[in-house]
Amino acid sequence: MANSYIQSLITESLSELNLTAKQKAVLTASLKLFSEKGFERTSTHDIAQSAGVSEGTVYKQFKTKEGILAAIIEPFIQKVLPKAVAKFTAEMTKTSFPDFNDFLLALIRNRMTFAFDNMPQLRIILHEVTTNEAIVSRLENHFQKLLVGPMASIFKKYQETGQLVKWPTNRILRYIVTTIMGYVLPAALARQTINIEQVSREAAEFLLKGLKP
Repeated sequence: MANSYIQSLITESLSELNLTAKQKAVLTASLKLFSEKGFERTSTHDIAQSAGVSEGTVYKQFKTKEGILAAIIEPFIQKVLPKAVAKFTAEMTKTSFPDFNDFLLALIRNRMTFAFDNMPQLRIILHEVTTNEAIVSRLENHFQKLLVGPMASIFKKYQETGQLVKWPTNRILRYIVTTIMGYVLPAALARQTINIEQVSREAAEFLLKGLKP
């Protein structure tokens, strides 16, 4: 199976860290196994076998399976997230959408497609989101810093033409993100696929009722 965009970025970021060969092997194997089997169903024995090291080495390097997960999450926040957000904003700004309805639908469709293309890796992040409040806060702050600037200029254009309510950018983004996650999270937890075009249109229709002046 070909690596997803997120998995490729995480693997790349791990290779840039000052880690021993065994640490890199353990983290790379863990990323693959967590993505394929899930965090809970992956044992340290599985990780050791896949990494080509002893189980004792896994414990020596990272103490616990949670320690391994934390070592994967950190480069995701610091290195992967900025690259993924930059790619997204570039995609959304390269095409001109005179009508806000079309822009919103394209944005939602883009993020839905991204989420399901990278779902195995995103489930790793979701595990932390549901169990670690500190990670939730860090992710939210990071998203705000990375997204508000680029999206503010786009939203301003639609606000000036009377197509978008004049709310702060972070408030608009919060409504959009939570609506998208309302579709993605249940499907991710149930390991189900969805009709992206259908749910994108449903989400856009719902949001437009609140975002139109």
